[in-house]
Amino acid sequence: MSNAVPPELLEHILSFLLYGLLPVTDREDPRSVRTHGNAAVLLHLLRCSNVSRSWNECILGSKKLQRALYLLPDLQTTRVWAISTSTTVTRQLYSYYTAPCLRAPQLNPIIQSTFSTYHFRFWHLSYDSTGNKHVAYLIITRRDLPAIELRSRSRQGRSISRMLLSQPPPTALEATIWEERDETKDYVGRTSALADPSIVSETGVTIGLVHERVAKMFDEHQDVAAIKLTTV
Repeated sequence: MSNAVPPELLEHILSFLLYGLLPVTDREDPRSVRTHGNAAVLLHLLRCSNVSRSWNECILGSKKLQRALYLLPDLQTTRVWAISTSTTVTRQLYSYYTAPCLRAPQLNPIIQSTFSTYHFRFWHLSYDSTGNKHVAYLIITRRDLPAIELRSRSRQGRSISRMLLSQPPPTALEATIWEERDETKDYVGRTSALADPSIVSETGVTIGLVHERVAKMFDEHQDVAAIKLTTV
């Protein structure tokens, strides 16, 4: 007689880990205790998939756990990238206590803590200048590439590569060159614009797709030292 825990019961047990997630404010600082605490909870859940094949199959087969791990888009979320033009200025402040329909997207805390040098966060611009949208950005430098390649070889790294950037996920990012240049100097022959700056996925942009596309951009433009990716 098998002593294996039924998948439904195991999913229920594992879902209790999610009670350790802390509520975050809109546009939470990626350096906050809450962000890193939530990342730790989700990484713990992710490591549970290494316990056995049945645990891994349970997590992979659970939409609830997959959405919590940013591996599936949360279709029931009330968070949105677009800001309704009918909202009042007061509501556009998006404090933690505003109505759920006005909440900003939740950035993936695992990505924020694992890739802390990316400075993955919201861009605090006026709503008028962003076309009434929340805008987030991350910055990847050429120096980051070796660590990206090394991490992608591990089992956990492969799982993180499949993770969405946020809930709900952005479907498009725009890449630009990110470096300070002395405008008094003549940069003859230097790259002034990326050849293919768009990263698009109808199902949501993952960090793996970002790494794949950015690596290609660096390969095509050898003089570019850093790239800034912005949600559009």
